[in-house]
Amino acid sequence: MMKMYWLVVFLLTGFCLLAQENTSQVPDSLKNKSFKELKEQFYNYEYKDLVITQTYAHAMLELAEENNNLSQIHQAEHYNARISTSLGKKDVALEFIEKALKHSQEANDSTYIIKNFYLNGKIYADFGVYDKAVDYYLKVCDLIKDDPDQTKFHMVAHNIALIKNQAGDIRNAIEISKKNLRFFQSKGETTDYSNIMNSYLLLASAYSKLAIKNQNKPIRKRTFIDSSMVYIDESIDKTIQYDDREAYIILLTSKGINYYELNQFDRSLEVLKDAEQQSIQRKLFIKLPVIHLFQGKSHYSLQQYNEAVLHLEKALKASKTQKIDFPLLQEILFLLGESYEQVGDKVNAIKHFKLFWKKDQQNDLLKDETTKTLYEKYDIPSLEKKIKKLEEESNSIGTKYVYVKYIAWSLLCVLLIFVFFYTKRQYQYKKRFDKLLIQINTLEQQQKENSKEVTKKQPKITDEKVIEILNRLKKFEEKEQFLSNKCTLNYVAKKVNTNSTYFSIVLQKHKKKKFVQYITDLRIEYALQQLKNDAMFRSFDIKSIAQEVGFNTAESFSKAFKKRSGIYPSFYIKNLDKLQDS
Repeated sequence: MMKMYWLVVFLLTGFCLLAQENTSQVPDSLKNKSFKELKEQFYNYEYKDLVITQTYAHAMLELAEENNNLSQIHQAEHYNARISTSLGKKDVALEFIEKALKHSQEANDSTYIIKNFYLNGKIYADFGVYDKAVDYYLKVCDLIKDDPDQTKFHMVAHNIALIKNQAGDIRNAIEISKKNLRFFQSKGETTDYSNIMNSYLLLASAYSKLAIKNQNKPIRKRTFIDSSMVYIDESIDKTIQYDDREAYIILLTSKGINYYELNQFDRSLEVLKDAEQQSIQRKLFIKLPVIHLFQGKSHYSLQQYNEAVLHLEKALKASKTQKIDFPLLQEILFLLGESYEQVGDKVNAIKHFKLFWKKDQQNDLLKDETTKTLYEKYDIPSLEKKIKKLEEESNSIGTKYVYVKYIAWSLLCVLLIFVFFYTKRQYQYKKRFDKLLIQINTLEQQQKENSKEVTKKQPKITDEKVIEILNRLKKFEEKEQFLSNKCTLNYVAKKVNTNSTYFSIVLQKHKKKKFVQYITDLRIEYALQQLKNDAMFRSFDIKSIAQEVGFNTAESFSKAFKKRSGIYPSFYIKNLDKLQDS
């Protein structure tokens, strides 16, 4: 009986959730609004909040059906298809657009027939079904060929440029987009913001792709990325002005990809993390496959293979959830195979290489252009040999158990040697740590005494300009402004009211150091004292400590710390904690 009870509860819950997914409760506050008011609010929220926009679309359809107004019904179906596309709901969007197209044709509404053909093409294009997308765009072109207003023509041209960009005909895509942008900008205030923004987005993407195609030509590659960044920076201000969060996420994603192509992997991960958070917060999941892919690629390039697996699996899951069969899916599968191989998981490596191989055989669309870079970069033709080799290695594991005891003895010897040298090194580090503590205590005592006897120990310097610079430099140190990661030579020179050349001369003469060494020493001395005196500061991870004291990476901080103190920051923190506990 109890099993039957839980089965009934499970089925009822499932039906309720299904009903909730397919129907949206329209708030009572919207039921008194007119169709025109609901449509205005749809446009008002379309670029700001997709969930609220969807509510207005549902309210339009409910009102139209309640009044049995055929004209309003097919319009409402159009807007529901439109918002479903933005939310990444391909099947729902296609269902609505099919109804909208049928009803608009029955009503002989030429305006919405064109809109529905156009939207149908956009839906297929967004989800990678380019042959069907082109069919619908050509139908639109046929319907508007005699229209004196060329706005619709340029909108269709934009979408054809999108497909050309995806198919590898990038230069033609750029040429079309530049013409479109000039046309829309020439219309002044009458231009729809979305048309200009779409042109910007495509140009940013196209130049980025040109950079990828020119991997072996660094100057040309950098030029194309710079062009992409120009369009990104110009348009990102507009997204903020118009509160267009979807475009903002797309631009962030493009920026992260550009940083990846410049081998600035940490910056790429930082920007893509922001794009990921914005996507999840705004429920704009359509870009997540690409975001996760380039997060995975960045970690892979940094040889952080476990993190690469994590993000590439997310990319694979997101592409399945969004039902997007986009060309880069092949790269996800291939890099997953490579990453699993690097972490020693041969079973999953073989699995994903085979999935890639199967996908490669199926993917005839765009194969000649889009996957060309993939083939060149990852040596795809030799993949079959790699799969065979991995399978042979995996199958041969059983035969290796004969040698286990010999390997075990060898490992034991290596372990004993390692323990000996590790213990010896720890002893040396401990001596350096004790010596370092004495130095820091002495330094802190001297700083206290110096602060009391400032007037007694003024250097005998006659040059008033130099005195002024050194006094300002002292204030710079006292305010701990050297902790800023913007602390360049020009930045500090401005702080002490001089130019960088003269400042360098003064610094080398009176501090006996070059600028980089001067700043690095200040930061490391600060870190040594702060870690010694602040338990909370010691609780931070190395990366966070590095950022707190002005270093861009944990690696550069650890290297500078080791050079100054003779020990690594992790050892220093560990022994400080031991002292505190004792």
